[in-house]
Amino acid sequence: MHQEVSAAQMFDAFKKDAPGEHAADSRWAHTHGLGVTGHFVASEVARTFCIAEHFQGHSVPVTARFSNGSSDFVRHDERPDTRGLAVKFHYADSTAHDLLSMTLNVFGARTREDFLGVANAFVPKPVQPESWFRRHILDPLMLRSPLPTLPAGVTVSGGPGLAQYAGSHAFVRAFTIEAGLSQVPVSWARTAYHAVHTFVAVGPDGERRPVRFTWQPVDGVFPVPPEQLAAKATDFLTEEMRARLAQSATQFTLKMMIGDPGDEVDDPSTSWPVTRRTVNMGTLFIDEVAQEQLVDVERLSFNPMRLPPGIEPSGDEILRARGEIYVLGSEERGAIGCPLHSGQGSAR
Repeated sequence: MHQEVSAAQMFDAFKKDAPGEHAADSRWAHTHGLGVTGHFVASEVARTFCIAEHFQGHSVPVTARFSNGSSDFVRHDERPDTRGLAVKFHYADSTAHDLLSMTLNVFGARTREDFLGVANAFVPKPVQPESWFRRHILDPLMLRSPLPTLPAGVTVSGGPGLAQYAGSHAFVRAFTIEAGLSQVPVSWARTAYHAVHTFVAVGPDGERRPVRFTWQPVDGVFPVPPEQLAAKATDFLTEEMRARLAQSATQFTLKMMIGDPGDEVDDPSTSWPVTRRTVNMGTLFIDEVAQEQLVDVERLSFNPMRLPPGIEPSGDEILRARGEIYVLGSEERGAIGCPLHSGQGSAR
């Protein structure tokens, strides 16, 4: 008899992917980041597509966190990585809505079983230098991609194991390829972030549309030129953001892509065609670095299933599983739910 994989099993498997030591009160994913505060203002058309409070036109305060995707306790802003942007919208009734996004356009699993397989393949192992013969002769003859080139100084990695796993598991290939092509942005404010999961936006007329959200930087996407990477400090993204916000707010446009019949709405490992209708839903203004005496963003919990009236989950199995995993992780590190309204506690 088939028994569903539990969130606890998934969480335990994910922990094994974290290299080195890990502090008890830190995140198991996106370990290093920077908390910021700001506000969101919806576009004029947003309310015609969704009844959620932050799409009704008034300014909604937000707390957000930029981050590196790695769970490595040693910080490396200068290395290619999946970057993240987690945004918490604070509603007038003291509730909150979270939107979690990352620089990859797809997720690496479709089901809970897939998640375990990927996690097991990604367990860090000592890196064996790939021979010239394999890369230039054997791999081309076998019609397979060479193992990914790792940054200088990396001696332990889960990347090669994941690449080999992707060779026999098609669902994780797009994720692996995108991750392998990751670049280092000149700023957390100069890269796009994708929520990857499908949600259901409820309109004022009751129409329910499958949608996917993306944050597009108003200043445009710009990676660090390769020849400049060696000069970057391990914490340069934080220092750059502090300097940037000391001058002015940084902005992102929230794009909402609407799915067509036949699009994969329950599979986050696949992307939708770029020809799908996309609506400008509003602008996020990141105003300043969060002040710890007001809100400790490093203790703050974000959860992709913390949704408001007007935005519903799709049938995406991984979306719900991530919601459960985030609860476990938040409880383990003693996180808080909402910095402005402490009554929400740490349930998520």
